[in-house]
Amino acid sequence: MDTSVLEDLGLSRNEAKIYLTLLRLGKANSAELARESGIHRINVYDVLNSLISKGIVSYISEGGARNFKPESPEKLKEMLNAKILSLDKVLPQLLMEFNSRKEECEISILRGVEGKKSQFEEIARTARNTKNRIFTPHGLISFERPPYNRVLKKWYEKLAGQNVSSRHLILDTPAARRRVKMLKGIRNYEARFSRDIHFSNVSWDACGELLFLTFHIDPYLIIRIKSKEIAQSFIDSFELMWKTAKP
Repeated sequence: MDTSVLEDLGLSRNEAKIYLTLLRLGKANSAELARESGIHRINVYDVLNSLISKGIVSYISEGGARNFKPESPEKLKEMLNAKILSLDKVLPQLLMEFNSRKEECEISILRGVEGKKSQFEEIARTARNTKNRIFTPHGLISFERPPYNRVLKKWYEKLAGQNVSSRHLILDTPAARRRVKMLKGIRNYEARFSRDIHFSNVSWDACGELLFLTFHIDPYLIIRIKSKEIAQSFIDSFELMWKTAKP
């Protein structure tokens, strides 16, 4: 019989050989075991002592000599169950340590038109078949600032082409409602407005595990954060505001 199964249960290769040899012979002394298993006699004693400590081999003294015999293979199952019980005792602590481990957070800085372009390209490349949430508390002022006013529609069209749907939550002002008409007709694009949003020059996009914070200064400063946990917290807040916003 192959020793690999017993090795998978935690026995060493030599332990598995000795145990299988004893199962075949029924009873044997150390010299017989060395001969039949191919393990050097000096090593046989150490292996036998280890198997005895595991409870799967025992011995009897006959005429001043020790003869060794195997215990039932059921002992192997008992040995495995004992390990499972030991694991169960420490598993809650292990899980606590695992769950308390913070995921790595990747942060980088993007600037200006090229930075904004990189943002849209990464979302289009990595977030297919998902939703991009855009929170815009400044009333879409970008739509009247060159060169963004010339490229924003193209960027949103590119996202739609990659099957990324966009939800846009915007500060409700007459100017914002006028500006958002630039995006009319784009597939998978939807805008809602809210008067509960406070004006700010900082907008953000959250999609999958990506979050982009855009500071509307000259040139634009964009903080890119790659963290599923952080992005999800922004997405959850967005969805709550989305429910009460108006088309």
